[in-house]
Amino acid sequence: METRNLRLAKYFTAGVSFLLIALGGGLWPFTWWDMYASGDRSPTATVSRLELHVTDSAGQQHIVRPMDLYTLDDDTSNQTPGHRLMQTAIEGNTEQQAIYRPYLVRQIEFALDTKIEQVEAWRYLWQVDFEQHPPIDTQHPEQTILIERFIAHSND
Repeated sequence: METRNLRLAKYFTAGVSFLLIALGGGLWPFTWWDMYASGDRSPTATVSRLELHVTDSAGQQHIVRPMDLYTLDDDTSNQTPGHRLMQTAIEGNTEQQAIYRPYLVRQIEFALDTKIEQVEAWRYLWQVDFEQHPPIDTQHPEQTILIERFIAHSND
C-alpha cells in the first residue's frame, strides 16, 4: 500500500511538472508578483519612486509618499490606491490631471491635517546592483528629477 502511494505521488509530481513546462509558464504560481506578472522573469535594472514635497500654509515642507495617502490595516500592502492616485494626478493627461489633482490635494490635506499651498512631484531613480546588499541605496538616488510643480488651490 505504501509503495503504491509513493508511486502515485511520483507520477503526480512528474505530471504536474510536465504540465507546467508544456504550458510555458502560463500557470506560474507567482503571477501576482509585479516582476512575474508582466511575463518577463528577469529583474529590472532600474527602479524609481514618485514622491511629493508639499508646502503647507505655515511654510513648512512635508514629504508625502504614495503609502502616506491612505491608512491601510495591512502594512504589507503594495499601496496601489496611493500609487495610482499620485501617478495619475502627476503624470496623467491634462483631463486626468484636472480631475485627480483636486482629489490628491484633499487627500494630502486629510493625511497631513493641514492646508497645503504648493505641491512638487519628484522622481527618484536607482540602478539595481544585485551584488550589493541591499541592491539599492534608498538614501542616495542616482537621479532626482523634478516632474511637476503646482499650486494646490489655484481656483480659490
